[in-house]
Amino acid sequence: MAAVRRRRSRPRPGGPRPPTIEDVAARAGVSIATVSRVLNGRQNARPETNRRVLEAATALGYRPSAPARALQGHATGMLGLIMTDISQPFYTELARVVESEARSRGYTIMLANGGADNDREAAYLEALAERRVDGILVASWGITARHVDWLVRAPLPVVLVSCEAPGVALPAIVAASRDGAREVAAHLIGLGHRRLAEIVGPALSAAAADRHAGVLEALAAAGIPERDLAVEVSGGDVATGEAAAEELLARDPRPTAIVCYNDLVALGTMRAVRAAGLRLPDDVSVTGFDDVALAALVHPPLTTVAQPGAEMAAWAVERLVAEIAASRAGVVRAAPDVVRMPCRLVVRGSTAAPSGLDAAGPRGTM
Repeated sequence: MAAVRRRRSRPRPGGPRPPTIEDVAARAGVSIATVSRVLNGRQNARPETNRRVLEAATALGYRPSAPARALQGHATGMLGLIMTDISQPFYTELARVVESEARSRGYTIMLANGGADNDREAAYLEALAERRVDGILVASWGITARHVDWLVRAPLPVVLVSCEAPGVALPAIVAASRDGAREVAAHLIGLGHRRLAEIVGPALSAAAADRHAGVLEALAAAGIPERDLAVEVSGGDVATGEAAAEELLARDPRPTAIVCYNDLVALGTMRAVRAAGLRLPDDVSVTGFDDVALAALVHPPLTTVAQPGAEMAAWAVERLVAEIAASRAGVVRAAPDVVRMPCRLVVRGSTAAPSGLDAAGPRGTM
């Protein structure tokens, strides 16, 4: 008789799944981050909130996973990095330096790409906290109310890079964008341009407002009325920059110089200038902002404003590591500061004095 092979029993599919932290949060009517802080003894919320979370966890029979229990009270050696859009060259370089600086200090980076979506960025704050990173770096083009709601009760150290959170006491480092924009606009005015235009960035970008203010300051200093500045809005990328430039170049009189929100917008503007049969910089001068690697490689090379991105990234990592150490030691830090780093004008071949009658032509209202 053939031997009968006994089969090992296996878990039956479709059985009840164990409760998750999401289930506890839903039952208690709070966020996942709040559940995490309560169960780890780090919650400063009202006693009623603590009670609801604990009762929900007990009722559901929730138990943190073994890895999560092992991490309680211990460093994970990981830092979270939330970025507005990793496809943007400025943020790509920022991420590279952050990773390098973090690694030199024994940390690894968990990257969260916001995809130019502020709500998505804000959601990542809770997601990274739930994954028990030791601290978070936020490099956003604009801090919204949803960001602030989380940041004011952040359960772990947070440092802001290239952005600020008004009303929230967090360390931050930003570039002096207003000063940089004023300098590049003054450069164009100094070359003799009087019919200037500006392609501004997205409304959610705090830097866009700062840069526009800097351009207006340069105009005022030169006695050029604000109404003479033609303005179009872009999404901060090549395609929307090109579309905005097409609108500006169709005006009569057309601008002789265009100040762009960033280098990508400037590249799109240069394409539009050529498509209109105009010469760079003879007919139209173009400037950018950021000084990404491509700025020096295009023809003509782009005049732009260099942001100190590498220095900002290095400062942010060093500060976050210090905040983490202070938090573990129970040291009360001084009031967080906002550091503003100067920008630098880089003059290249995309700007020149206006040619022909444009130098002395009527300003007009565009």
